[in-house]
Amino acid sequence: MAAHVACLWYSARGELPHTRERSLPTGCADIVVPLLQDHLIRYDDEQDPVARRLRGAIVQGAFDRFGVRGTEGPSAVVGVHFTPAGAATFFGGALPALRNRTELLEDLWGPGARLLRERLQAAASPRHALLVLHDDLLRRLRNAPPIDPLATFALEAFRRDPSFAQVGPVQRASGLTPAQFIRRFEQAVGLTPKRYARVLRFGALLPTLVRCGPRDWAQIAADGGYADQSHLIREFRQLAGVAPGAYQPVQIDQPTHVALRT
Repeated sequence: MAAHVACLWYSARGELPHTRERSLPTGCADIVVPLLQDHLIRYDDEQDPVARRLRGAIVQGAFDRFGVRGTEGPSAVVGVHFTPAGAATFFGGALPALRNRTELLEDLWGPGARLLRERLQAAASPRHALLVLHDDLLRRLRNAPPIDPLATFALEAFRRDPSFAQVGPVQRASGLTPAQFIRRFEQAVGLTPKRYARVLRFGALLPTLVRCGPRDWAQIAADGGYADQSHLIREFRQLAGVAPGAYQPVQIDQPTHVALRT
């Protein structure tokens, strides 16, 4: 299952000082199952006054921009963070349509999603809940089609040097035409190769920003594969919603969560 699932996770917390967070893009899909609360809250953007209250488990497609989630009240959730090409096995041809979208898991999995949530809520401990989730995913993997080898090849090429972010050399090495390469990659990952490479480069930058003190932005841009400092700032704003100098995650070990404070 390691080729499909990056990690299973459990999180429980009390009240937070903020009621919204930006969720920065990772280029991967996720499942989130609420255990304590009845619903999960999502917004279209920071200014959106109307929350989407999604009752039950949700699936988040691969994002190539930040999302906004509600963080009101105590919470207990369990989830799946897929590998870049792992979610396609569980959601098939729906993955490209899920780009930058959050939907009810039941809309894709049917009643099985609701039954899974009930079993997770009945679990005796967080560890038990993770085992229940693991077993459900393992069952769904039986007789499932393998990951497209083209996606495996391309993702490994991008992973070796996230700062490179050039699609052309990878496409040519695949032996496919540009159109074939884009179509198969998007079907497997949910993002086009160019969008995925952009998110990967962005994600590789976050640990540097978390641990840096005084910053030489020109050097950070050069090391990160950006044309110059203005390119870095412009792209960071597009993906994170803030300038890199204003980036501050809620916790060092949660670099993709940024509080929205009013």
